[in-house]
Amino acid sequence: MPFNIIEQILVMMELTLQDVLRTNFIIPLYPTTFREIAIPVPQPPGVADLPPFIYFDIDNRFNAIQEQEIKDAIALVLFNWSHHLTQKWNGGLNNGASDLAACTNTYATQNFRPTWYVGPPITNGRRAVEVAMDQFTKMIKDNGFHRSPRARIFATPPGGNAIVLGLTAFYQNRVPLSFMVNSLLLEEKTIGFDAGSMMHAWLHRAGFTDPNQTSYFATECAMCVMRGYQPKSVGVPDELFYQYFS
Repeated sequence: MPFNIIEQILVMMELTLQDVLRTNFIIPLYPTTFREIAIPVPQPPGVADLPPFIYFDIDNRFNAIQEQEIKDAIALVLFNWSHHLTQKWNGGLNNGASDLAACTNTYATQNFRPTWYVGPPITNGRRAVEVAMDQFTKMIKDNGFHRSPRARIFATPPGGNAIVLGLTAFYQNRVPLSFMVNSLLLEEKTIGFDAGSMMHAWLHRAGFTDPNQTSYFATECAMCVMRGYQPKSVGVPDELFYQYFS
């Protein structure tokens, strides 16, 4: 079996153990070293007690350019989260429809409910975005205040064309923001593709599932980010975007 396949399996096992045990004390299943990076957290109105930074242990096999691209992709996910909350806040009325919610609501028709969700049915893309971005808030707080296990970013190609892979979480609290990243595709694609794949991975960590097909919430929401909330264009197939999702 090729080494890269073995490495993928070992990292997937480590990520699964981290999810199941929710602990930092996981013995690395293959040799690599990490260094900590900090990403500033925007401070949207109406959200109290946000940390100033979120933190990741990033694989030392990434070079400086790749590391910056990862930081930029995470920052764009945070921007989309903050932009949504700012628009939803609507000057304190808390009833606004954000650009992200409006775009996703147009195209998403399936898989609105995250794995851990218990509550009234989620029947449209706008409400699913609100649930997802509230879960992002919880994941950001848990990470920034060191309540969740340390987030790790592995320089391990997830397989296929996926740029970023995040496992689907099955619980709501203390979710580690750990990912696998394809360093080669980072350099080949524009930041819009990187950010869309990162957003899709975060949606998996927020508990949303999909088979990477048109009309599914997590796919459509991430593609809205890649298109800058613009409508779909005739002649530009969705697969051009979602082939880079995990």
